[in-house]
Amino acid sequence: MKDSVVVRRALPEDYAAFTRLFPELLVDDPVPSAEVWGSVLAPTTVVAVGGREVLGYCYFQAYAEVGYVRNLVVAPGARRSGVGQALLRATGEHLRAIGKTSWRLNVMPDNHAALALYTSVGMRTKYASKSFKLPWQALGALPNGNATPRALSPDRDAALEARFDVPRGQLATARTLGRILLEAVSHAEHVEPEPVGLAVFDPKFPGAFPFRVANLEAVRALLTAMRQHVPNDEHVSLVVESDPPLARLLKEVGASVRHEILHLEGSL
Repeated sequence: MKDSVVVRRALPEDYAAFTRLFPELLVDDPVPSAEVWGSVLAPTTVVAVGGREVLGYCYFQAYAEVGYVRNLVVAPGARRSGVGQALLRATGEHLRAIGKTSWRLNVMPDNHAALALYTSVGMRTKYASKSFKLPWQALGALPNGNATPRALSPDRDAALEARFDVPRGQLATARTLGRILLEAVSHAEHVEPEPVGLAVFDPKFPGAFPFRVANLEAVRALLTAMRQHVPNDEHVSLVVESDPPLARLLKEVGASVRHEILHLEGSL
């Protein structure tokens, strides 16, 4: 590792370094504002500093039992010098200290250096995902059915997390970040309503992650509810996790793949 590199908690004044490093993620997401950095990201971010320069950062979220590494970025000039390993090690130590028993993250399959780093700490691929860009005009081509969308109330978080294999506490965290939480419920005759879809929607992007359905008829219901919040946008992004039927449906109605993603998990 580079000499005199120190890993510490991020500070609001690290924002300039964050804006310099964020594009290295190679995604087309807008750079979060200084306000979002200071109030949302920095409190659960560690940075690696060499001299006076921030060489990288790791932003994570902590749920009930799980830690989720959301961004790990190292400056181009500091790569292959142990900075990423130091950031990941510090993050893992912090997550263990606060009682988390496992951690997970998403990575591009062609990012071989990152994959080698993550597998070196015991993470393994659990499933593959795709990020889609869907034109809103395709909404009418989706199947219609008996699913009805509605806002997800906090008292139903646990049931939806269990139903769709979402880490316990992730939905509550999303709510604190200003996301719009939606569920779709079925209303089949003589059957009690049951959850058949879940979407955590960020209208600023706009996009939904997670976006999970137990029935393809829930797709149109969830998207219809999301569309009300962004009536002037032309596209929406959706992350489809280990769901080939949903991926096929989106392609059939005109969605394009933005990114291929691998989901990795490991014990702490």
